[in-house]
This record gives sequence, C-alpha cells and structure tokens, in this order.
Amino acid sequence: MFNIRLGTAGLAAALTLLLPAAHAGDPVADYPDRPIRIVVPYGAGGAADILARVMAEGLAKEWHQSVIVENKPGGVGTIGTTLVVKAAPDGYTLVSMPVSDLAVNPHLYRHRPFDVLKDLSPVSQVGAVPNVLVVSKTLGVRDANGLIAAAKAKPPGSITYSSPGVGSQAHLAAEIFSERAGIKMLHIPYNSVSAALTDVAGGQVDVMFAQLPAALPFIEAGKVQALGMATEARSILMPDMQTLKEATGLSFGDAISWSGLMAPADTPLALREKIAQRVSRVMQSAEVRQKLAALGTEGLGGTPQELTQAISNDYQRYGEIVRRLDIHLD
Repeated sequence: MFNIRLGTAGLAAALTLLLPAAHAGDPVADYPDRPIRIVVPYGAGGAADILARVMAEGLAKEWHQSVIVENKPGGVGTIGTTLVVKAAPDGYTLVSMPVSDLAVNPHLYRHRPFDVLKDLSPVSQVGAVPNVLVVSKTLGVRDANGLIAAAKAKPPGSITYSSPGVGSQAHLAAEIFSERAGIKMLHIPYNSVSAALTDVAGGQVDVMFAQLPAALPFIEAGKVQALGMATEARSILMPDMQTLKEATGLSFGDAISWSGLMAPADTPLALREKIAQRVSRVMQSAEVRQKLAALGTEGLGGTPQELTQAISNDYQRYGEIVRRLDIHLD
C-alpha cells in the first residue's frame, strides 16, 4: 500500500526543492539585493571621481544598499576599465568614465586591451564640468577678441597655452579655438591641471582651457583673467559669464568635461534603464545640484540611449581634430 507519511514527506521534499525555481527572483525587479561597486579608473579628486562619490551617496540612500566607489588608477584609465570590462554583466560592477575615455582616447590609443564602444554598455550621463578660457594677467588682454588680435599681431606660436597633456580635452579645445579664430599658439603640455593652471597664473604660460572647478579659485582670487565659457550656451553654474561664441561671433562647439556611467557589455537594457532612472533622480535633485554647483559641477542623468548619442557625437567630433593633428600616443 501507498505510505501516506512517506508520500507526504516526499512531496514536501520535492516542493522544497522546487520552491527556489518557482520563486526565483527577477534580477531586474530585485535589483539591487547586494552592494554595488562603482569603479573610477583614475585617482581621487578629479571630476569623474567627485561626481561618482556624490552619485554613490545618493544611490545608497535610494536603494538602501552600500554603493562603494573604488579608485583604480593606472594606464590612462586602462586598469580600472579593464576590471569592469571583465566583470559580470549584472549591474553590480559599474564604471564612471570621463568623456576623454569614451570619445577621445579611443582615437589616441589604438592598442588598448578593450574597445569602449563594444566592451561596455551605456547607462547614464552623470554630470558635466564646463571649460573656461583663462589667460595670464601679464598678457594684457581682457576679452577673447583681444586674445585673437594679440595672437594675430605676433609671429605664430608667440602666445603659449598649457594643458594637462597631449590629447587632453584642454589641448583639443585650444586647437579648435585656434583653428576657428585663424591663429597659431604654442602648446606647452603639463602632467596635471593644477600645474598647468599655476603657470598661467604665474605668467610662465599665456592661455589655458581649464575645467571650471579647477579654474574658479584662480578666477575669484584675481590670479587669471576669464575670457568666456567654452560652451555654446551659457552655463547655469556661471550664468553671467558670456560664452566664447557670444564674445567672438564664432562657433567652437562645446568643451564640456562630462562623465558617463557604463556597465559591462551584455548588461540587459532593462537593468541599465532601471539604474539610469535612479541616477537621474539623484543627480537632478535640488540638494545634489546645489552641492555640485558649489564645486563648479553640474549634475545630469539621462537614459542609456541619450548617453549612447552623447558618446557618438563627441567621438566623431574629437576624432576629426585628432586626425587633423595626427596625434597618436601608442
């Protein structure tokens, strides 16, 4: 005869085995159910790092989960980015990358161990830092047209400009400005933004396109002269400062150092959209925007599709100038 007790026990055991499958969580619906890691492929203190830490703090509150920022510098972003490229595409390892890594460095470094356009998936823009054109007080010019006139009045290359390195956004912005204005300045590359700015303030170099957070203390202290924002529209961070387009009547395009949140390739779109919604809510909140504005930085946000378009636009724009300058760094 059939043993009721054994049958019941066997049925219970079978049901117990089936329960995890029957009630297996949806990885998108349940996200996040453990700590999240956001890698910054550079040292602490840069724009991408600042934005990542503000974002992580807000996301931790939203999700009631730990969101850990890890700085993994080295190899011009290669070490940290490779770590994320090799991670599982489950949304728990992400990378906060500056536009230079997403749209400029692919043209400069042709032998990197990854392709950011193929090996990473866009999630959301995080924030943006406008660049401002500043000059040494010793140059004696007070506006952008005065700089152009001074450069045209002297032999080509007499006026110098600094940047944090060959191929940096500051370097490319200065070359675009020179090209559109019909002038020729001499590039003096440095190893950091602070060193490049300090020598402009000291009069050793004449000009620099500098990120606003770094330039602001020099501007406010009267150590450099600001000539205009390197943006097509006025920045909400300094609405009283005219753009270079307004100052000269010429269009130079946007020199904006934005950062984007990326995930490993094959991370599901639905999951990336879910993360992007929370990133947007955090970065566009009044509290975060006020905090970032004090640092000369703007919170953004957006969809994976919008980030994809932003990367495409700048990839094409900077690629053209890199090809014209024939710059290769590997």
